[in-house]
Amino acid sequence: MTDIRLMTHIWQTPAWPRFTHDPAAAEPLLAAAMEAVGEVSGLQAGLEGAERDALRLSQVVQEALSSFGIEGVTLNAGEIEASVIASLRHRDRAAVARRSDAIVELMVEARRAEGPLTAALLQDWHRLLFFGIEVEDAGRWRGFDIEIVRSAAAGPSDVLYKAPPPERVGPEMERFLGWLAQEAALPVPIRAAIAHIWFESIHPFSDGNGRIGRAVVEHVFARAARPLPFSLSRQIEKDKKAYYAALQDGRREGAGGVDATAFVLWFLATLQRAAEAGREEARFLVRRNRYLARLGPGLSPRTRAVLETLFAQGPGRVEQGLSARSYSRIAKVSGPTATRDLAALVAAGGARRSEAGGRSTVYLLEY
Repeated sequence: MTDIRLMTHIWQTPAWPRFTHDPAAAEPLLAAAMEAVGEVSGLQAGLEGAERDALRLSQVVQEALSSFGIEGVTLNAGEIEASVIASLRHRDRAAVARRSDAIVELMVEARRAEGPLTAALLQDWHRLLFFGIEVEDAGRWRGFDIEIVRSAAAGPSDVLYKAPPPERVGPEMERFLGWLAQEAALPVPIRAAIAHIWFESIHPFSDGNGRIGRAVVEHVFARAARPLPFSLSRQIEKDKKAYYAALQDGRREGAGGVDATAFVLWFLATLQRAAEAGREEARFLVRRNRYLARLGPGLSPRTRAVLETLFAQGPGRVEQGLSARSYSRIAKVSGPTATRDLAALVAAGGARRSEAGGRSTVYLLEY
């Protein structure tokens, strides 16, 4: 059994805190990730203003839900969405009255990146994160030792990492924030990756370090160029185990410092996958717009409303098509009326009937 007291942690080595990576290994992943991010941004730029606003809203909601989901915390999606809408309407911070408002304020501030990342800003984020909840050292650097363990019932042999002691947190964060303010040579995605693993290695707060660390990533992108045009945490949530493993693997002592290559490579690959998912969402919106524009005034207001409801449920639901029953349920009309409307949609070139007949007939959209 390994005694945690005898383990040497990365911050106890001469390598600390010079985070490095292998540029040659990262180059192809960096190029692919930046290309994918650029394509998403380009597709979104072609959307109308109202659509971009709606997409931005959904991204902030998804980022909040997923970032908390990574930690096993479930948020109320409806409350988060209502708080995002209020925040994007420039509501005064003084109006924050519930935790969902505070969480969204944190997310939106990270994406606005109106100033450099500072200790005061991070501590403010911590207060927002735990608004209305009792937590030790709220809005302050932690005042006690902290360990990363395999599970809540972990013993000494299950400790994966012990963060620097509390008396070192302030100086370590000052050094980290100084680096982030001055570092301009690294490509933004790599800077974001190193910022995240460095922050997580210090683990400056009593709780919520992962969520605030992912907000730091958002801030780095927004400060350097523009906010990420998709939710990165949604992709991370799909494979949380790989995320935590990459954090561990990226804290190795190397020849020139802390070798974070493993985490950087994981981060770039995850960024690319997140961008690809965002690209498909943007393409779906473009296809929807072209479809509705092509059908134009030939659509009755009722049929357009049904189609818009269907598209709002996403590509998976659209691919299932419409039956007379589902149409009548959405439009609140009788079965015969639904069948007539769907026949008119077929005649307009907006759908085709499936081969199955009778009650099994499905109308597949030609979009």
